[in-house]
Amino acid sequence: MAFFRDKKQPVIIAEISGNHGGSFEKAKSLILESAKAGADYVKLQTFKPDTITVRGKDSRFEIQSGLWAGYRLHDLYAKAMTPWEWHKPLFKYAQEVGVILFSSPFDETAVSFLEEEINPPLYKVASFELNHFPMLKEIGETRKPVIASCGVSCDDTVNKAIDCLSSCGCPEITLLHCVSEYPAEPDDFFLREMPQIKDKFQTRFGLSDHSSGYLVAVTATSLGASVIEKHITLDREKESIDGGFSMLPGEFAEMVRAVRSTSKILGLEGRSKKVSKESAFFKRSILVCRAVKAGDELTEGNIRIARPGDGLCPSQWDHVLGKRAVRALDVGHPLSLLDINNTD
Repeated sequence: MAFFRDKKQPVIIAEISGNHGGSFEKAKSLILESAKAGADYVKLQTFKPDTITVRGKDSRFEIQSGLWAGYRLHDLYAKAMTPWEWHKPLFKYAQEVGVILFSSPFDETAVSFLEEEINPPLYKVASFELNHFPMLKEIGETRKPVIASCGVSCDDTVNKAIDCLSSCGCPEITLLHCVSEYPAEPDDFFLREMPQIKDKFQTRFGLSDHSSGYLVAVTATSLGASVIEKHITLDREKESIDGGFSMLPGEFAEMVRAVRSTSKILGLEGRSKKVSKESAFFKRSILVCRAVKAGDELTEGNIRIARPGDGLCPSQWDHVLGKRAVRALDVGHPLSLLDINNTD
């Protein structure tokens, strides 16, 4: 299955992350609400605390500020993880409700697990994992499309990641502009830099958005983003670990409508603006405004530039003035070159 099924519209991804709060039924509800809101894909995160961090005791392992201030890394990831045994039934449920489920793996074992368990159509590489080259190699060897956030990576790291994925067989890479703050402030996005991704790295580009609302997503769409990724939640309770920067289902649906409308306003790929024939009929043209007899001279007194637009183009005005009519013309007649003696 091709990732970009419809190149005329951005792909919209609903990120569940840990907003299930440890409840399988809540995870299913998040998938259902994502589908109802209009998402094309739903994304999980596949990791175990011990594959992301170690049980360090010093302050380096404690989050000092932001949404998760006070959490130790291992404890946060234990709370946020999606149990691995959920993946297969959630993948099947997503198919039932008409949305495609995939995941962000966080190490090589997660890639192997996802391949064996759900065989996803693509992979996402999280911002903080773009330098995890052994995992990138494993992902590349699946020969599936990859979307990757580059929020905390310099150009050199991004180029190395692209080389690693491509050399291992990855057929298509899309880089997502991202501000890796939770939540992210709109002023920090500098979205004018996003389209530069295409020139710098010869890839498609999109947005991974951790801001509130959908203004950033709509702006990214107007700049040509081919992917919009946004977190979704059922509530903003403490158990919904990313709820503080996630959208409620109704908000997500509103964003989808805004993104789709913005894309249509910009004009679908491969199509140009069309002028309505019905509307164009009422533009101006040269019409007879006083009855003309055969042989009469055409003057400003018997012809006029007026509506509707089925007569000669007004650009012909100087050409027809002073010419003589070859037949009688009634008021309102749309003047044509056949009506005048062009030998005068």
